[in-house]
Amino acid sequence: MSSTNIVLIDDEQSLRDVIEEGLVELFGCTVRAVSDGESGLACLRESPSDVLLVDLLMPGINGFEVLERLNSGVEKGCRPKRVIAMSALTDLDTVQALRDLGVDAVLPKPFSLQELRLALNLGEPGTFEAPVHGTALAHTA
Repeated sequence: MSSTNIVLIDDEQSLRDVIEEGLVELFGCTVRAVSDGESGLACLRESPSDVLLVDLLMPGINGFEVLERLNSGVEKGCRPKRVIAMSALTDLDTVQALRDLGVDAVLPKPFSLQELRLALNLGEPGTFEAPVHGTALAHTA
């Protein structure tokens, strides 16, 4: 089984439930799902994570603020190996801002579990074998 440890931050309960269920049941991931940025940062401080899945538009501390905190100060040491943003915002300015914040991939909402699987580099459902390549942000100079 996958040993991928994921922190999922999204204020939409139904989406959190679907993502968490899919990642746990289909891919054997460990998922800590929370509804706000402050709780997500607390999860990242409590124990290391491989991946952060973060919604950009949330009340309170939004995804951009979470990413800014992970890039500076005390929270910098809590940054997971991979960061994937989830958002309906996919305009060029937003993508550039996310690139500047070190985001590895953007999942445009709505997305399927297949698209999530690709972004996370997980194997086929139930096989937990060699990962496939996900969709990453192009880092250009």
